[in-house]
Amino acid sequence: MVAALSLVVPGLGLLAAMTALWRIGVVLHQRADSSQTTGESYVLSGAFGLLALLMAFAFSLAIGRYETRRLLVVEEANAIGTMGTRLALLEDGQRKSLTAVLAHYAKGRAAVGKNAGDEAWQAAHDASARECATFGDALFATLRSMPPDTRGPMLVQAYNAMCDITTERHAARSARLPSEVLALLALYCCACTALLGFTTGRSDQRSAVSAVLFFTLLAAAYVTILDLDSPRSGAIIVPQEELDKVAQSLG
Repeated sequence: MVAALSLVVPGLGLLAAMTALWRIGVVLHQRADSSQTTGESYVLSGAFGLLALLMAFAFSLAIGRYETRRLLVVEEANAIGTMGTRLALLEDGQRKSLTAVLAHYAKGRAAVGKNAGDEAWQAAHDASARECATFGDALFATLRSMPPDTRGPMLVQAYNAMCDITTERHAARSARLPSEVLALLALYCCACTALLGFTTGRSDQRSAVSAVLFFTLLAAAYVTILDLDSPRSGAIIVPQEELDKVAQSLG
C-alpha cells in the first residue's frame, strides 16, 4: 500500500498542478490583448518538443537501469549455480557441507531482492554478505586441507565472481534517477501546460476534456518513469525467479 501511494500521490499531484496551471494560463490569455498572437504557436511547439525530448531521455535512463538490475539477477544466479557445480569437484563429505551453506546463502540472496523498503533491503544485504564470508571461510578451510591442485583456482575464481556480483547489484539498486532531474521534468510539464492554456485561451467543455486527458497521459508517463526507477515498488518490479530456482536446486 505504501509503495503504491508513493507512485499514485506524485501522479495525482502532478495532474492537479498541470490542470490548475492550464486554467491560470487560460485566464491570463483572456485578460491579455488577444490581437497580438504572432509567434505563440511556434513557442508552444518548441516547448512541447523539448518536453518530449526530456521525457524520452528520462524514460530511457529509467528503463536502462531497470534492465541492468534484471540482468544482474540472472548473472548472480549463474554465478551461484557455477559455484554449486564446481563444488562437485570435492569429495562427498566436503561437498555436502559446503553445498548446504551455499544453499542457505542463495535463499538469502533471493530474499534480498524482494525487500521493498531501503532499510530492510540494506539489512538483508548485510546479512547475506556475512553468509558469503561464512561460506568463503568454510571453502578456504577445505582447500587448505587438500593438496594443491587445479581444483583450488577454479573454486576460488567461482567464489570471487559470486561475491563480486553482490557489489554490482548493491550499486545498481542504489542508483536512482537524480531528484533534480525528476523535479525539472515535473516543473517542465507544469510550465508547458500553463503555456498551452495561455496560447490557446480556450476554456469550453471540449477543450477542457481534451486538455485533462492529455495531462493524464503526461502524468501517467511521469509515474511510469518513477515506477521503473523503483526496483521493488509499484507495478514494475525486478523479478527474482532465477535466484529462487537456483536456491531450490541447491537446497
